[in-house]
Amino acid sequence: MIISNSTNWRSKSFTQSLCVSLLLLSAVSACAADWPFARRNAASTGVAESKLADEPELLWKYEATESAFEATPIVSNGIVYLGDADGTLHAVRLNDGEPIWAKSYEQSGFLAPGAIVEGRLLVGDFNGVVRLLNAEDGEELWSFETESEIFAGPIIHNELALVTTEMGRLHAIELDSGEERWRFEIKDPLRCSPTVVEGHALLAGCDGRLHAINLASGVESGSVEIGGPTGSSAAAIGSNAYFGTENGDFYAVDVSDPTAPKVLWTYRDPRRAQGIRTAAAVSDELLVYGSQGKSLYCLDREKGEPIWQAPQRSRIESSPVIVGKRVVAATTRGRLLLLSLEEGEAVWEYDAGGAFIASPVVVERKLLAANTDGVLHCFGKKD
Repeated sequence: MIISNSTNWRSKSFTQSLCVSLLLLSAVSACAADWPFARRNAASTGVAESKLADEPELLWKYEATESAFEATPIVSNGIVYLGDADGTLHAVRLNDGEPIWAKSYEQSGFLAPGAIVEGRLLVGDFNGVVRLLNAEDGEELWSFETESEIFAGPIIHNELALVTTEMGRLHAIELDSGEERWRFEIKDPLRCSPTVVEGHALLAGCDGRLHAINLASGVESGSVEIGGPTGSSAAAIGSNAYFGTENGDFYAVDVSDPTAPKVLWTYRDPRRAQGIRTAAAVSDELLVYGSQGKSLYCLDREKGEPIWQAPQRSRIESSPVIVGKRVVAATTRGRLLLLSLEEGEAVWEYDAGGAFIASPVVVERKLLAANTDGVLHCFGKKD
């Protein structure tokens, strides 16, 4: 059942806005064929530049031996990088799923995505160890101890590795040396990736505030109350940030003045408000997110008004991705879906079995989805 509010939606305007959005995103993305961060870019928009077949076919599977995938894959130069819950990092060829290398760490596990830039792979494990590796062969270049679990993907910005931890710290680590330049700390966990906006890192914290941290100094410029805790990474378009909370509220916040962030609007499901643990995918006019209340939501980005709601049979903890005029979403019951971005109607689905906690990725006309059965699926169009 689709609950729609889109009768006045105009297709021409919709298409034009998507084109504008993709052009804007290309300015902040290194390469259309790459997915270097958890939500593709430092603004965490979750929008793919690649196209995808109308009815993707399973091209290959790659399986981790007796383990699970909870971290989102990242992709660079035709190689997929993914850590499993038992401490092994996997490098897999995108074209055919063949392994390139694998590296295991004892008494470790990777629950957060990595990040990659210029042939260097940055990863953090649940022991709080951050490692920089040579992406070509997995050779370790340096390691850094954060002293706390890492549950969110890092961001690399201006040669700084930005890493959040369960201890409530944001570490800024120099990429070349592995030395800490500065740290910022709150009293509650930080389970989101930092989002980079106009020289600041935005952090939505379990302390119920959105913080804006000056990346040059590590000092907080300002913050705003968000009504409850959250581990959701903010998605940013321009100077506006979008994210949900455990209270079931979804926020739009203006951070054009980082000393005084301002709430623009909030949305709450009037019938069944449940916690939001996904990041939103945000285009020029629309945004999409999932909830613990077993629904996907599409809102007007500027007004916060609902466009459609698509109920599912299970919770959604995997962050959706916008690809063209469609949305890729996945559920904890193991369903992988393509929905119309205009109306929320499902146009394709695949039952993978294991739960999806990791978010899907779309690059080079291929859809990647990793689940808790320890299987990385690749879909696309067969030759």
